[in-house]
Amino acid sequence: MNELIELVKSKILEYSGINIAVSQHQDLITHLEKKAAAKGMLPVDYCRSLTPHTPEFDEVINLITVNETYFFREELQFDFLKKEVFPKYMGKNLTIWTCCCATGEEAVSLMALALSMNVNLTLYASDIDDNVLEVLKSGHYSTFSLRPDGQKYHQLLEPYSTRTENEIVFNRDFLYRIHVFKFNLLKDPLSKLPFYENVDILFMRNVFIYFDKETRAAVTSKVTERLKSDGLLFFSMNEVGSMDERVIPKNIYKTNNGGVYYFVKDNAAANTMRLTAEANRRMSENEKKRKNETLRQEVQKVKVQKFSEQSEKLRKAKTALDAISAGKDFDAKQIYEDICLEINRGDFEKARAMAKSISGADAKKYSYFMQGYVEYHADNRAEAEAFFTSAESACKDFWPAFFYHGMVLRDLGKIGPAQSCFSKCSKIISDFGNNNPYDFTLDSFSPSYIFSLCNTFSMGGGQ
Repeated sequence: MNELIELVKSKILEYSGINIAVSQHQDLITHLEKKAAAKGMLPVDYCRSLTPHTPEFDEVINLITVNETYFFREELQFDFLKKEVFPKYMGKNLTIWTCCCATGEEAVSLMALALSMNVNLTLYASDIDDNVLEVLKSGHYSTFSLRPDGQKYHQLLEPYSTRTENEIVFNRDFLYRIHVFKFNLLKDPLSKLPFYENVDILFMRNVFIYFDKETRAAVTSKVTERLKSDGLLFFSMNEVGSMDERVIPKNIYKTNNGGVYYFVKDNAAANTMRLTAEANRRMSENEKKRKNETLRQEVQKVKVQKFSEQSEKLRKAKTALDAISAGKDFDAKQIYEDICLEINRGDFEKARAMAKSISGADAKKYSYFMQGYVEYHADNRAEAEAFFTSAESACKDFWPAFFYHGMVLRDLGKIGPAQSCFSKCSKIISDFGNNNPYDFTLDSFSPSYIFSLCNTFSMGGGQ
């Protein structure tokens, strides 16, 4: 059994960068034994014969891939597209690649929004999983893909679909507008892409949970080669806080519009920086000082402007923290969102201060958890582990602490303890059922998806 798993794990990891969780081992072994018997082979010989780009190998990839998405997921990003981005392309051509599209709800949403705004969208949608691509090609979706998040845009789907009590089915003419193809972000060369032009916008949301930092960096560097200068790159909003210079190429910079954080490719800026550095070496010391002082003044102006824009937000946050310090009831969801906002801005010190300020009755678990959450995104794994452990001790059914504690342990390679955390988390979520008191920490995920991830990562945390 161990030999079978090790053989398959090494092949899948090399091919896709995806780790196979121990909780998936039994299903995978059953699959391999069944396929081997059908061919009259020993299971170990069948595993040795598995080769990428064959139907048998693809079946294994499809078996281990977990997918969850829904229409107009992360509504704030679609608000930004509607108000700030798509208006620039009304009556014009726009090219988007959603490079890990899963079952395609993201691609469908983008196309429906573009058509509603008279944007001539060329849309490419790819994934490594054949099964999920077939869902997109068929256009048949469960009404479970219609969630409260994104609800105000659901009407945009109506001209292109028919809906029953349990299903929404899209017209063939609409689906033909989306160019669907299989693509391995890690292994496939860019020359395999079915398009030659660089794209204006790149979506790569909710895929990095499967990758380590090295693989994240390699994949991001690769796909952004096909992003135009000044092109936009979107990750999931709950991923942005952990995206730093170790993952993002030097010619990609992070920015925001309100509460929406995204990345912009700026080759010209990178080249300007290089030329400026060369010019600075030739300057006299006095000229350098003059230019530095001018730059300092400009930076100060920007800081003052940003401070003014953020003052109202900070005032509200202070009011909330004052209430917490006084021992009054507080809005855990609001505090969590405020801390997430500071994390996405990269202001970890402010986020830490907000988390530490939480006090009062039944507030210890929130303070410990949110301090751990800050350290997790600041990549301080040891500190994060200590805080999550304290949150677990403060409240035995506080599943968010168990989930993120498991993620930290998984990153640290502590397989046994990670297994325990994910197992406890899945049990707690199951016990709560539909009455989950901590759903504010779900970001854009559903409880069922967190539950499935816990099952996927349990018994070894993806190792």
